[in-house]
Amino acid sequence: MRIDMTRVDPDANMDRFYCVQLTESLFGEIGVERQWGRRRTHGRRRLDWYRGDAEAKIALSNLVNEKLSRGYHLKAGGAVR
Repeated sequence: MRIDMTRVDPDANMDRFYCVQLTESLFGEIGVERQWGRRRTHGRRRLDWYRGDAEAKIALSNLVNEKLSRGYHLKAGGAVR
């Protein structure tokens, strides 16, 4: 599951993306991978590992809710860059 979001505010010269998804390691560990930055760039990337599937899903949900509360909007369709 991948969730893509954008935040655009021309008055503040803001044109950002934020992508978050669940990922699994070769050893079965579950993590939350996120990528963010200015659109049309590679941005930055971070991967956090969790003890279980439920804990990772809660972390993903919290990240999405935090970004939505800061003015990001869900993007319909594929990846944002």
